[in-house]
Amino acid sequence: MKATTATSGTDWRQPPQDWFKVNWDGAINKAQGTVGVGVVIRDSQGMVIATQRQRKSLFTEPLLAESYGALIAVNFAWDLGLANIILEGDSLQVVQALKKDQEAWCSSSMFLFKAKLGLSKFARWEVSHVRRDGNIIAHLLAKNALSILDYITTMEEYRLCILRSLE
Repeated sequence: MKATTATSGTDWRQPPQDWFKVNWDGAINKAQGTVGVGVVIRDSQGMVIATQRQRKSLFTEPLLAESYGALIAVNFAWDLGLANIILEGDSLQVVQALKKDQEAWCSSSMFLFKAKLGLSKFARWEVSHVRRDGNIIAHLLAKNALSILDYITTMEEYRLCILRSLE
């Protein structure tokens, strides 16, 4: 079942019971030619159940980084076996592209297509937009990902780079 929301709040909000919120963000380092992706998954109580940080050599264009981040977030949620997710990011352009039925023709089309395909596997899903202030944990993880070698996944533990944001 596909459902979409059009929220654009400034604060992070808990998902409904039996749902998980999957926030993602992308960051770029033009000097190194790398993209960092941060993903945080929280339950209906607001508790962090998992995070992922990933660094990849990729053309350092913001839309490409955000689209790649959405794909990583969808795949991560699927790998964890989640059924009902709200995919939330601060890139309005990516959120709108994921909500549309038609294919977008841009540099990030392949990532967006694969993310949509991945979303269709979930029992129920939504895509929503949140302003940067409501996506700060994913943002901090994405920035931190620029300093790692490949990727790091954590389950039910907090990274120092996000601890203050959770208080």
